[in-house]
Amino acid sequence: MAESQLTPVASESVPTGAIMPLVSLKKHWKISAGVFVVMALLGIPVAWKKGTSYYAVTAVVHVAPRVATILQDSKEQEIPSYQQYLQFLTQQASTVARYDIVLEALKRLGNKRYVWQLPDEEDRRAAERLQAALVVKPVKDTYLFSVTLESDKKDYLDDIVNTVIAVYFEEARKDLMLYASKERLAFLYGQRKKFQDIVTEKKKHLSDIAQEISVTTFVDNAPNPYDDLLADSQKAYSVAQRERMAAEAGLQLFENPKDAKASAALESLVSEQVYKDQGLYSLKANMYLRRSKLVEQISGLDVKHPWHEQIKKQLAVIEAEVVEATTQLSNDVKRMLLEERRSKVTLTRQIEQGLLAQITEQKKRASWFSNNYNEALTLTQDIKRFYQQLETVENRINFIELESNAPGYIRMESYARPPEQAIRGGKKKIFIIFVVLGGMLGLIVPIIMDLLDRRIKTAGQVEKLLGYKPLAALLENGQDGVPPHIIADQKRRLALALNRERLRSAKASNLILLTAVTHDSNTTSLAFDLARDFGNIDVSAVVVEVNTLKADARYLTDPIKAGVFDLIVDADITVQQIVSPASSGYPDRIALGMPDDGLLFGYLRLQAALGKLSEQYAMVILDAAPILLSADVEFFASISDITLLLIAAQETQPGEIKRAVQVLERVDPKVISFIVTRLKVFKGGGYYSKVYAQTPAT
Repeated sequence: MAESQLTPVASESVPTGAIMPLVSLKKHWKISAGVFVVMALLGIPVAWKKGTSYYAVTAVVHVAPRVATILQDSKEQEIPSYQQYLQFLTQQASTVARYDIVLEALKRLGNKRYVWQLPDEEDRRAAERLQAALVVKPVKDTYLFSVTLESDKKDYLDDIVNTVIAVYFEEARKDLMLYASKERLAFLYGQRKKFQDIVTEKKKHLSDIAQEISVTTFVDNAPNPYDDLLADSQKAYSVAQRERMAAEAGLQLFENPKDAKASAALESLVSEQVYKDQGLYSLKANMYLRRSKLVEQISGLDVKHPWHEQIKKQLAVIEAEVVEATTQLSNDVKRMLLEERRSKVTLTRQIEQGLLAQITEQKKRASWFSNNYNEALTLTQDIKRFYQQLETVENRINFIELESNAPGYIRMESYARPPEQAIRGGKKKIFIIFVVLGGMLGLIVPIIMDLLDRRIKTAGQVEKLLGYKPLAALLENGQDGVPPHIIADQKRRLALALNRERLRSAKASNLILLTAVTHDSNTTSLAFDLARDFGNIDVSAVVVEVNTLKADARYLTDPIKAGVFDLIVDADITVQQIVSPASSGYPDRIALGMPDDGLLFGYLRLQAALGKLSEQYAMVILDAAPILLSADVEFFASISDITLLLIAAQETQPGEIKRAVQVLERVDPKVISFIVTRLKVFKGGGYYSKVYAQTPAT
């Protein structure tokens, strides 16, 4: 086969698009929905019949290798060896489901027993079923064994297990019960009641004392709060005495008639206050300002001037006003200072007398407070002591109650609790499982169907299968959402590629063979479209029908012209006589014409006739039958310049493609390439879906 650009080698990694879940689901959505509905409907009777919910409860028992301390006896009993302990553990576990224990447990349940016992069922049969249902087994690597019961009824299931355990404990305690435990408990209950009454009485008395003396806390070896109160009062009284003496001394400093210095001190302090008084200072400033103006006026006047005497009188009045204001302020300050000292003396004397009266009263109540406080301390100590004794009694009661409820080595680790959720089964659960399974199968079945369908669906599959890229991948006409101009553009690209190949080979014309692997590959339609596209690019083309298996009515014209066979048989017929010119959207074309036996003959004459066509047309397109069905195609492939093998998507099997390629390889055509036709736009995924979704319609 000659080297050509029409048969490029495939890339190393080719996305075939063979598995596209959304495409499969949309393609077979009815089957998917049917599978889902069938599984959902099938789940209804299965769930109704098999959907019984089962519940389980578990109690855990502790088996210690030694007996814990009992009351004041510090001795412990221990199982000598680990092997003996395992035997003891196994023996205890097998004892739980003993017939007599289970039967007694059913009797104690009363009406609750009928949750387990069936109507009209004998007690023996119910006990035997319960024996078989109880699962008792040691918990690995622990000192525990568990007791589990399963049933389709969850009511009172925990009561059944707990009652069985309780009866088991009673039976086991008969040999290991603590001596005289009931009598000891009765005595201890009496002691606890006695101590509780004593503590209650003493706490009430202590509360009364605390309320009476207004003290809430009584602590041994702590200072008496009343002594602290008396000490604080005496300290305050001493401070008040000092303040009173200081106040009297301050007053005496100002009004002691026998001491001349007192008057001088008062006058000195008054003068200082008067001197600092801002009001007097402002008054003097105003008066002196007026005086300076009057002095200025009188300085230029004669003593005999009428205004001279009047101004002197005004000056005398100003001096008198200053003296009067100073005297008045001095008296007011003196009176204020004396009243202040007298008030302070009166106040300090009253405080001193009040504190003295308070101390006197506190001393009178000191004995009463001390007696009550000491009594409260005694009550506190008594309450503490009785609490200790009560705690000892409580500890003994708790210990004996624990020992009385456990047979020696055996303790209750955890009781069975009411079940909340089923451990298995359930109608709703089974139905949901079937629904989910139906949904999964609804998704998987279409994918499996497409995987089992070996027909070619994408151009990538052809490229992967043959090792060469197809020359063109043509979409099928009439698909929703695919504009016609897109398909026309694909075919135009094919025509341009074939014309470039003709120009590259430097030949005046090319003989192009169109054959297919199977029928329904749109061979004739493609031949017509290529001829029209060649004409649109100014390349003359004619389509020649050479398919002897199935004639196409589009080649026939009115009146009917001669065909290829006529050209072979009658040498006088020219090419122009057998060519039907382009009309009604069809290009120039030559019908086959049918021989009597339906087989081609005169291959050399036919080749010569095709040579005549090549003299008039740049492109001669041979519309041949599928290569696997017609031997004539091998002849046409051997004489054609370009052989195009059409592979119809959704129709062609990979094995058929391989056989067709093997036939062509034996013929060894000059140039061969492949065209994939009737491709679908995969709206659920794939390359074409993305490309054409973004292509605007024209």
